[in-house]
Amino acid sequence: MRESRRKFLGRVSRIAAASAAIGAKGLYEAAAAESRPASPSPSTVRPYAGPIDPADKSRVVLLRSPEAAEEENLLREMVEEAIRILTGAESSSEGWNKLLRPDDVIAIKFNRVGATELGVTEQMARQLVRSLSRAGFSPERIMLIEAPGSLETQLKTRPFVFGWSGPEVSFGSGQDTLAAWLEEVTAIINVPFLKTHNIAGMTGCLKNLSHAVVRSPRRFHANGCAPYVGDIVSLPQIRQKVRLHLMNAMRAVFAGGPEVRPEYRWIYAGILAGKDPVAIDSVGLDILNEQRVRAKLPPIAPDASGIPHIHAAAHTGLGTNDQDYIDLIAPASLF
Repeated sequence: MRESRRKFLGRVSRIAAASAAIGAKGLYEAAAAESRPASPSPSTVRPYAGPIDPADKSRVVLLRSPEAAEEENLLREMVEEAIRILTGAESSSEGWNKLLRPDDVIAIKFNRVGATELGVTEQMARQLVRSLSRAGFSPERIMLIEAPGSLETQLKTRPFVFGWSGPEVSFGSGQDTLAAWLEEVTAIINVPFLKTHNIAGMTGCLKNLSHAVVRSPRRFHANGCAPYVGDIVSLPQIRQKVRLHLMNAMRAVFAGGPEVRPEYRWIYAGILAGKDPVAIDSVGLDILNEQRVRAKLPPIAPDASGIPHIHAAAHTGLGTNDQDYIDLIAPASLF
């Protein structure tokens, strides 16, 4: 079943309206402590004008199961079903082989910030390595990035490459040295959390890559991290290697991020899969906003055009934040 983003956003708007009706006075003042950058021009980015061919839409697969945060086998089934739906394959193994080449050295990029409090990285790492192994990709060809070190030994994956490599690389809005592991891998599976961010507004697929692969990330946080995020991810050393974005939203953070405070953590019990990081982050923003209005907090931004780094990344050509170009596939009853 496909739930259009218009319907999804309509549901968010109705919840927000209901909150206002019961007296949500002062919500924006109450959340003022959360620093949010000023929004650029409130427009979405269309790939081109004219009628929309379904083939031109960015597919985002959203699967949820209340039990998956605790049951690892179910988590693997969800991941494999997402891969199958995303690629149109008959099986997850076929899907993985559509996304990856047999000789690829694969980096799986997690996020260490808040990983202990969210408690879902180890499960995801184990199930991804097992699923990839069943599809013919040996653990020796898989490198875990920002995962607990014990997993490397436990799963017999490729040793992580520490440090930084070569001279500084220019990405347009700045320059910096890149992570050494980028030189060794040929494919990247990006596995971000879904969290708010006190500077960037939110952190998802885009920011999980950008500020983790440069040596001095603090230099690139001005203006809500725009245009730095999109410029860094657009580097061929990154963009040409990313094969899949798999957002781990089993547990997510709807306020106070990127660190995790217990009162702002909730079980969403979902994963989002796709090839377009801008589209996934746009859907992720909708999910965060839906939870925030339930908690009587204002939206982070009305839509992704109000998040500077997502807006800029769309303009860079990394993907679309236009709801008409996002094909959200959200089966209601698979799990």
